[in-house]
Amino acid sequence: MRVDRMELADCGSPDAIVSAILKQVPDMPIPIPVEEIARQVDIIDIREFETDGFEGGLIAFVDKSQGTILVNQRSPRQRRRFTVGHELGHFLIPTHKPKDEQGFRCSTADMNRGSFKPTDRAAQMEVEANQFAASLLMPHVFFRKDMARLRGADIEHVVQLAKRYDTSKEATVRRYVESHEEACAAIVSKAGTIIRMYRASSFPFIEAGYGQPVPAESLTARFNPSEGTISEWSELDGSVWLSTRYGQRPPVVYEQVLAQSSGFRLTLLTAETSTEADEEEDELATSWTPRFHKR
Repeated sequence: MRVDRMELADCGSPDAIVSAILKQVPDMPIPIPVEEIARQVDIIDIREFETDGFEGGLIAFVDKSQGTILVNQRSPRQRRRFTVGHELGHFLIPTHKPKDEQGFRCSTADMNRGSFKPTDRAAQMEVEANQFAASLLMPHVFFRKDMARLRGADIEHVVQLAKRYDTSKEATVRRYVESHEEACAAIVSKAGTIIRMYRASSFPFIEAGYGQPVPAESLTARFNPSEGTISEWSELDGSVWLSTRYGQRPPVVYEQVLAQSSGFRLTLLTAETSTEADEEEDELATSWTPRFHKR
């Protein structure tokens, strides 16, 4: 593998940089060899360290001619791979500058960050580094083809994709929700409390928020099998998960749950969008419309 960093010089956004890397390596293997790519573009060392405060860090010269990536050795391999991708994003995105000479020090919260306020430049850089890591480890050009092959939304597909790309289930389901043709949302909960949510722009607003209990009527609240078990899909009244504001009746929701260790649950939701409902009504109306032979 050969990646010329000079070919990345005119790329500013996370996706543009990843596209330029993939263009240089058309036969890119999967799982993506993120550490090898990092060393190709002047990361001189990737060091594991023991810490409770940070998931990763980047130490680099001011001109970013060289850099060293730090990774929390206590984290699972898949999370370490994402951390390397995240710190590599800080290194390659031209506008990313640390606040002090100690470089970037990124927490677990930074690795999970998906939004930022326009005035929060530090948060913006973390979001962009996450976008870079996801795009590099799960490139759309490959990931979408794999989703199309699997067909339909299902947690089992997330598990398969996580194995294929050597990524965590949470990072994978986040990419899955963002990329799927169906309106999807994913919820990570622990001991019945929501800790993170990922929602496609086409998915309706979810009423429950961070730090709140999962709805008592939801499958997630009632599902308590052994670790690694995936539930069947359950059809629910949309009001269980979705907002009932403005007097509008929410669409039907379908819920599926994966039981994980230590009380964690990964929930996948799909919703019947208004377009789908209209199409079904049109099909039903058409099927009942009397047809007359032309004379």
